[in-house]
Amino acid sequence: MKKDNGLDILFINPPYERLKGFSLESIPNGILGLATYIDQNGFKALVYDADTNRNEGIVSYNNENRARQQEEYVKRLEDDSFYVWEEIRATIERLNPRFVGISLMTPTLHSGLKIARIAKSLGKVVLAGGPHVNIVKETILQTDEIDYAFFGEAENAVLDFLRSYPDSEKLDRIKGIGFRKDSGYIYSGFPDRITDLDALPYPDRDLLIYKDRYLKTGLASIMASRGCPYKCAFCASVPIWGKKTVFRSPKSIIKEIRYLRDKYNIREFRFFDDTFTAKKSNVIDFCKLLIDEFGEKYFSWWCLSRVNAIDDNVLMWLKRAGCSQVHLGVESGSSKILKLMNKGITTEQVERAVGLAKKHGFWVHTFFMIGLPYETLEDMKETVEFIKKIKPDSVNLCTFTPYPGTELYNYCINNNLMEHDDNYDMFKYIGHHSTSNYFLQYVSKDDYKKMLDEVLELTTRSEEHTSELQSHSFSSYAVFCLKKTK
Repeated sequence: MKKDNGLDILFINPPYERLKGFSLESIPNGILGLATYIDQNGFKALVYDADTNRNEGIVSYNNENRARQQEEYVKRLEDDSFYVWEEIRATIERLNPRFVGISLMTPTLHSGLKIARIAKSLGKVVLAGGPHVNIVKETILQTDEIDYAFFGEAENAVLDFLRSYPDSEKLDRIKGIGFRKDSGYIYSGFPDRITDLDALPYPDRDLLIYKDRYLKTGLASIMASRGCPYKCAFCASVPIWGKKTVFRSPKSIIKEIRYLRDKYNIREFRFFDDTFTAKKSNVIDFCKLLIDEFGEKYFSWWCLSRVNAIDDNVLMWLKRAGCSQVHLGVESGSSKILKLMNKGITTEQVERAVGLAKKHGFWVHTFFMIGLPYETLEDMKETVEFIKKIKPDSVNLCTFTPYPGTELYNYCINNNLMEHDDNYDMFKYIGHHSTSNYFLQYVSKDDYKKMLDEVLELTTRSEEHTSELQSHSFSSYAVFCLKKTK
């Protein structure tokens, strides 16, 4: 039921990096798009990104700080007097929404639940959705802080909820919702996938309540698709989205870019799709349209891709359209490990893709991972040597984290490397950049620590590249340039 006046729903992106002293610096596309859809259908919605504030004295995101700051996250998570929690309480009180909607990822689960407790202490009805909710499904309702949970793509379900609440009979009929009722739960499963993303509005940045906390490049974060066609063992994309990837049309993307240019004078933007080039024909058509409307290299932008999803022709069009950086998920320099993790690529493909991207003049950023449960010391050494061999311009080194919903989460449990915990308390203490992670079968903790130190040293950000990285809009990422090796 529509509220007569005031704010119907405040969507909140919980703090995570900010509790560690960093600033995420990119808009929460998912809940901002959802809020835009809700707002355009007659309900007042706003978005509060509690993980971003570039105006604070944030910690430099380098190797040393990355290793240290997970401990700060735990301390600040449990400190009710920490200023971020005071800000969250004050913001909810000031805006006085009828509903508070919280986006939950596994890393942000505990900070999100803390927000839920704050909201409920202020008399608010709490809604939750997001990747973690999609993974654990109706078991999220065992959490007292959550009143209503939403599964899958929530645009239609949340809108139907706002139109139906508090009519219990109407709520029972909504697809994609879960809530407690009587002595049990109502769980209606996942709604059908949205097949026409062009029918949805692009995220309205004016719905961000602290918009001045972003750099322009943070406002210009764009999603051009939903889902990923690949099935990597460490990733939960398929359990979250299913096996189908849905793409926006090139015209729809151009419309959002034109809006960003006209309204915010933006000349740089970033795509955050898991694999922007998954549908090559779509990418080339987009590049052609961008050139037709604005000219070659009018914008500077970057995207994430895979080594088997780019080729000479795609790279040529990306470059002509102004793309300056290609970010490639490599993960390992060991052919054995790439096969075990279902990455679907070979080291030969990596070498070829990196060489092609460099030939076209791209800054080549790579993602690597260390600490997978079936890695040996020899596998890790192969990764070190491979990084030296392909010489990427920068490396984001992740430490393996067994996220629920992934193949490797189950592998770790089945091989007694960890125990399942319904509260997921482990994720207070570990993260995909934390040096405290340890889930290895064949490498001792001491040997792993020595190897991790070696890899971190190799990928430590060189001071002489700092200004160049910042000009390339890397400030919001854990990016480490390779030191020159003999």
